[in-house]
Amino acid sequence: MPKNSKRFICFLLIILLSMILIPLLSVRGNNEEAVSSMLENGHRISEGQVQKNSEGFFCMMDESTGNILRVNDKEFMYGALVTEMPPLFEKEALKAQTVATYTYFSRSREKFRKNNNNPNDPEFNVNTEKWLYYVPQEKMREKWGKNFDTYYNKIKDIVDEVFGEVLLDNEELILAAYHAISSGETEKCADVFGEDLKYLTNVSSPGDKLVPNYKTTVEITKQDFISIMSDKCNDFDFSNDVSGWIGEINRSSSGMVKEINICGKKFRGQDIRGMFLLRSSDFDINFSDNKFIFTVRGYGHGVGMSQYGAQYMAKEGKDYLEILSHYYPNTTIGYI
Repeated sequence: MPKNSKRFICFLLIILLSMILIPLLSVRGNNEEAVSSMLENGHRISEGQVQKNSEGFFCMMDESTGNILRVNDKEFMYGALVTEMPPLFEKEALKAQTVATYTYFSRSREKFRKNNNNPNDPEFNVNTEKWLYYVPQEKMREKWGKNFDTYYNKIKDIVDEVFGEVLLDNEELILAAYHAISSGETEKCADVFGEDLKYLTNVSSPGDKLVPNYKTTVEITKQDFISIMSDKCNDFDFSNDVSGWIGEINRSSSGMVKEINICGKKFRGQDIRGMFLLRSSDFDINFSDNKFIFTVRGYGHGVGMSQYGAQYMAKEGKDYLEILSHYYPNTTIGYI
């Protein structure tokens, strides 16, 4: 073969190899930048992987119909995210909610399947009529009407962007609890659910106090108060002056009522919340004009990520990793 031909072939091979290697190097560089960004935002990228769910579906009982639904992971997340957070929320808040929601239900599925090998048994219940945990597309279309395409496409893009990402603690899926509005500081898991989890602890959430319905009031007449308390326990003594009915109140560090003394009997703040339909367990009680007035702060159990707190952080320019690392400290991002 002539020398010039050999040189030409070598030149072509060099060009070809450059076309293959340069893009690969570029992709690697972008990934390293992404990892660096995640590290700076407080999350470590997990070297290990959560065991991949080979089935790739959630099995649920729809309480509204009695039907068992079998929905693949991504479709489930389209229908789950919209039940947890309005599509009008900021993109980064919705991404944080997506990761938290997928982690929460993946953990529930994992725990259920460890003790149950029947793939047709529902792992948890949903209610598609009440938009509880999951809704199919047709329910979104009914509710959103002409806005369906806009809202659905936004939700779909967000889920697709972070799909598969989960929160881990020591390579295990965390209990990714979340709630609507904290009292301004989230609660320790031990104070609410009794389990001490280091990643569910007190963190500040100042944006919650700016929410218009952060503080609410519930008024209960004296007679209704007596009736509700008597249903719970039939040996109350209401003969003393009403000003002395409410006794000592024991609170958590963030203000939640852990225990309250009423007419000499002790109750958990969560029990009182349920009995009087309060939005949270962070409340004060006053008696005036023959009625008890509950002043309530926040909405929900207060553990984990505050959804309105996440919205506030997103509006302040924080990305979803910063939001997640704030509300779930000392966790890592992994993938399913």
